[in-house]
Amino acid sequence: MKRIQSNTGSHHKRRGIAILWLVIWGSLFLTFFCVVLEISTLWQAQVELNKALDAAALAAVKEWGASGSALTETPRDSGVTYAAANTVLGDPVVLDPNYDGTIVVTNPNQNASCDGNLVFGRINFPIVAPFTFEAGLSLNVIPAVRAQATVPVEGFCSTMFGFTFLNVSASSTAFYDPVTGEVALVTINTYNCP
Repeated sequence: MKRIQSNTGSHHKRRGIAILWLVIWGSLFLTFFCVVLEISTLWQAQVELNKALDAAALAAVKEWGASGSALTETPRDSGVTYAAANTVLGDPVVLDPNYDGTIVVTNPNQNASCDGNLVFGRINFPIVAPFTFEAGLSLNVIPAVRAQATVPVEGFCSTMFGFTFLNVSASSTAFYDPVTGEVALVTINTYNCP
């Protein structure tokens, strides 16, 4: 019987190559999986935040427009309540009412700041595009509310690797039609706040 010779030297040189390929491809697949997971988490958070801000803006402007009053404390509370009834990735949406109780000529809508979560104002009349939102004194007679927020998002992979710098921002504007008593969402082209 003849013995088959094998070149064992070349096998010893290639022994760790499978582990090297496993480490390279495994890390690439893990990175790809984390990127896809983070993007889907951000997308879900964006959709949920938009829904919460839509509800807040619609509720606040309905309450404000139907009351016919210049006072905005109760409509702001309504907007905050409706936002809190919605969640972003399981956490309730917490809005600051942005309320300044004094009514002065330069701040007729009782906004504490232009950057607050709920900004009360007016849109142009007649109700046709392009729309301009005026948070200060305005001759426009259509009540409108802008709800805006930025929330931090903790994704699975970002939490696993120890960074949480992901944020989702959104805004929503709704107006009250005094003729029909109905509310609707609107896309704002120009935002003016003194």
